[in-house]
Amino acid sequence: MLIIFIISILLYINTWNFGFASDDTMMITENNFTKGGIDKIGKIFTTDAFAGFLGEGKNLLSGGRYRPLSQLIFNIEYSFGGLCPHFWHIQNTLAFALGMVLVYLMLQKLFNKENTTWMSLPFIATLLISVHPLNTEVVANIKSFDLLLSLLFSILSLMAAINYYDKGKTRYLIYLFISLFLGILAKETALTFLGIIPLALLLFRPFDKKHFLLVFGISSLSILSYFIFRIAMIGMPHAVKITELLNNPFLEASTSQKYATISYTWWHYLQLFVFPIHLTHDYYPYTISLKSWTSPISIASILLYVSLSIWSLIKVYSHLFRQQKTSIIAFGWLFYIFVFSISSNLFVNIGAFMNERFIFIADIGLAIIVAYFIIDISLKTKRNTQILYLILTPILLIYSVKTIKRNKAWKNDYTLFTTDVIVSANSAKCNVSAGGKTYEKALKESSQIRKNSLLRKAESFLQKGIHIHPKYVQAYTLLGNVYFEEKKYNQCFQAYAKSISLGERKDSKANIKSLALKLHQRKDYGNSLKVLQYYEKTFKTDEETSYFIADDLLNLNKIDTAISILNALIEHNPNYDEAYNKLGEIYGRYKNDFKKSEYYLQKAYSINPTNASVCENLGVLYGIEGSANKSIHFFKESLKNRKKPTAQIYQNMAASYAKIGDKKQAQKYLNMAKSIR
Repeated sequence: MLIIFIISILLYINTWNFGFASDDTMMITENNFTKGGIDKIGKIFTTDAFAGFLGEGKNLLSGGRYRPLSQLIFNIEYSFGGLCPHFWHIQNTLAFALGMVLVYLMLQKLFNKENTTWMSLPFIATLLISVHPLNTEVVANIKSFDLLLSLLFSILSLMAAINYYDKGKTRYLIYLFISLFLGILAKETALTFLGIIPLALLLFRPFDKKHFLLVFGISSLSILSYFIFRIAMIGMPHAVKITELLNNPFLEASTSQKYATISYTWWHYLQLFVFPIHLTHDYYPYTISLKSWTSPISIASILLYVSLSIWSLIKVYSHLFRQQKTSIIAFGWLFYIFVFSISSNLFVNIGAFMNERFIFIADIGLAIIVAYFIIDISLKTKRNTQILYLILTPILLIYSVKTIKRNKAWKNDYTLFTTDVIVSANSAKCNVSAGGKTYEKALKESSQIRKNSLLRKAESFLQKGIHIHPKYVQAYTLLGNVYFEEKKYNQCFQAYAKSISLGERKDSKANIKSLALKLHQRKDYGNSLKVLQYYEKTFKTDEETSYFIADDLLNLNKIDTAISILNALIEHNPNYDEAYNKLGEIYGRYKNDFKKSEYYLQKAYSINPTNASVCENLGVLYGIEGSANKSIHFFKESLKNRKKPTAQIYQNMAASYAKIGDKKQAQKYLNMAKSIR
C-alpha cells in the first residue's frame, strides 16, 4: 500500500505548481456558484452542473449533468482560501493516491488474497493503473476531482458489499448505501456499480441468496434514492435537441456513420490503454473523422467487443450453473464494459467522440486482464519472478516517464491547447482554443516582433478551426479580435459580422463599436461610418453611436446631415454636452456662424464645465472674435481639465497672450508647445 501511495504521489508531484486549465473555467474559475460563497450551496444542489457558468436553464448536453458533490467541496474551499490552484492540484494527487490504495485493498479482498507479494494480481493491476498515462487528465485537471470522488466512493461501496457478504454485519449495508449514493452525486459513473457489485459477489463469493438480495436491494435503493433526490432538486431530466457540432459530434453523421465511428473509438480506447503514445484532452470533431462500416477497424472493434462480451457472459454462466472456475479475464472485461458503458456514446451522447478520462475506473478491468496475463506468463516458466520483472519493469518505467511528461501539458490553458493541437490537428475546438490562448499571450507580449508572430499563429489556428467547423461562432469573434490587433480592419469587420450572423451578439456588439471607434481615431471616416451604420442597423442605436456617425459624416463633408443627427440627439437628450459641443464647432468652423457657435458651446459649458474640448473650442472662438482675455481663460480651463496637454493648445495660448502684448507669456507657451513636439 505504501509503495502504491508513494508512486502515485511522485508521478504527479510536478503538477503541484500548475494553474487552472480546460474545464476548470466552467466548474471553478468562472463558475458563479463555486465562487458565490456558502449562500450559493443551495444553487449547487438545485441546478444543473453547468448552470453556475452558463446561467440557469441552459444545458449544453441532453439530459443535463448533476454533480454537486465536487462543486460543494470547491465552494467551501474557495470560501476559505480563494482561487488556489496549487492546493487543489495537491488535493487531486492525494485523492488519486488514496483511490489507488483503495483499489488495491478492494482487489485483495475481492480475490480473497491475503498475501502481499510482488507476484499478486491486486498489486500488479493497481500499479499499472497508478502509473498509466491515460489517467493524467483525471489527476492534472482540477475539475476531474468529481471522477476521483466517484472512484473513492464507488470502490468503498464495493468493499462494503464484500465485507457484508463476508461478515454479515448490518453496518456494512449502511456503508454501501451511503458510499454508492455519494459516488453518484460526485459523477454518474458510479451508477454502473449496480452491475459491478452483484457480478463481483457472484464470481468471487459462494452464493448466499439472502445476502445477495440484501446487497443488491440496498444498492438499488441507493440508486433509486439518488434519482428521487435529483428529480426533487432539478426536476426530470429531459432531452434537448443539440444543434451545435461541438456538443453533438454526430450532428453531421448518418446513423450508420454514427455507430461505425463509435465502434472505432472503442478500438482506440483499447489501443491507447496498451500504447498510450499520442495523448490529447480533445477528441471533438474532427480529431477522429467520421467512419463508415467499410472501415476495417470499426468492424474489428465491434466484433471484438461483442465476442469478448458474449464469451465473458458464458464464463459467468458456466461458473454459476456448472461450477466451473471463475474466469479472471471475464470479470476484468465485464468490469470494463459495465463502467465504460455510461461514457461509450452507445446509450448517452457524451458530447465528444471520446475522451481519455472516460475510461477512468473502467480501466481497472483492463489492468486486471493485463496483470493476469503477465502473471500467467511468468508462472509458466521456471524463473517466474525474473520473467515477471522482465515484463513488468519496462512497462512501468515507460508508462511512468510518459505520465510525468504528459503532465507538463496541463500547466495552463496555453500550454495544453498548443501542445494538444498537434495530436488534435483536425479538432475545431482545439484549434480555436489554441488560437484564443495564443491571442491572449500576444496581448501581453512587450516585443512587437514576438507579438506579431504570436498573432499570425493565432490567426492560423482560428482559420483552421473555422475551416473544420464553418459555423463556429466563437471562432469568428476571436479571429476578428486577432485581425483588430493586426490592423486588418476590413477583415476584422467581416469576422465580427459573420459571428453576429451566426447568433453571437454579446461580445461582438462591443467589438463592432470598438472597431468603428478605432477606424474613426485613424481618420478612416468612410469605413468607420460603414461599421457604425451596420451597428445601428443590427443593434438598438445609442447616443454614442449616433454622435460618431454624425462626426464621420462631418469629416466626409456631409455637414447638414451631421447637423440633423446632432439636433436629433439633443432633442432626445437635452443634456448631451458633446452634441452641443460638436454643433458649436460645426457652426464656427464650417458655417462661419459665430453667434450660433457661441450659443451651442456655452450651452455645452453650462451642462459640463469640466469638458476640456468644450473649453478649448470656446477659447478658439473668443480668440477669433478678438476677445483675448476670454480666450486665455477658457484655454486655462481646458488645460486644468485635460490629462495631457497638446502642442496646439499651447500655441493658441501663445497667440492670445501675443494679442494682449504679453510677450513673456507668449514665448513661455511657445516653448511649451515646442517641448511637446
